[in-house]
Amino acid sequence: MNTGITTIRKCRPAIKAEALERAETLHLPYFQRENMLSDMAQKYGMEGFLVYGKKLPYYWSGGEEYRFHLGTSVLRIEQMKRGNQDRLCSLLPEGHVSVLDATFGQGGDSMTMSWFLGERGNVTSLEKSTPLYEIGRAAISDFADSREEELVSALHRITLLHEDFKDFLRHAEPKSFDVIYFDTMFRAPVKRKENHMEGFRNAACYDRLDEEIIRMALHIAGKRIIVKERPFSILFSSGVFSSIHARKGQTTAYGVIDV
Repeated sequence: MNTGITTIRKCRPAIKAEALERAETLHLPYFQRENMLSDMAQKYGMEGFLVYGKKLPYYWSGGEEYRFHLGTSVLRIEQMKRGNQDRLCSLLPEGHVSVLDATFGQGGDSMTMSWFLGERGNVTSLEKSTPLYEIGRAAISDFADSREEELVSALHRITLLHEDFKDFLRHAEPKSFDVIYFDTMFRAPVKRKENHMEGFRNAACYDRLDEEIIRMALHIAGKRIIVKERPFSILFSSGVFSSIHARKGQTTAYGVIDV
């Protein structure tokens, strides 16, 4: 992914200084902002830009944008407050639970689990994609919404690491997390008519799970591995799963491996 860093058109010196500092930290090229991002992309051979301004940074690629938002986690938590089960959270073990979310993405699952666990657990998330990591890092640090204070607090409790989950698992200490959760990005959207997702999809990584990664995770997970996949995924036929949780009409299912 060929990504550069720039700013909004008219920015204060502090914003430019932040963009320069993040470019150095992330080892990405910085470009002085010119008029159109599309022209800059063509001129400098960039696929996308992380754009810094008055608010959180956002990702631009091919005319599409991805900005951080609370997304469906708001609805999921509202449903739990009403006494309904969340499909993912219902699979977390009882007691104090440390969770490794192998792919942060938009952060919805991490936020929902963090809210659900509250003081009885913690969530560490990994994100290989530099644009998604950077947008998530800034959100965890600075995102605010007075209407959703509980959820924002859950977001701020997440520990986000700029890591490839395969590399992380190779070096992690045995049994260092109670639960490891995998939700890798589908190359084709679950819903063909996905709205306003192209900017995010352009930034995402599409690494796949295989049995070798599951074997590595078995050494790191102390209690359970949870995998979100399509119900017909060949991975679910591998024989390593303790149970498969699928619902009629749902386009995704959860496979559970009890360690």
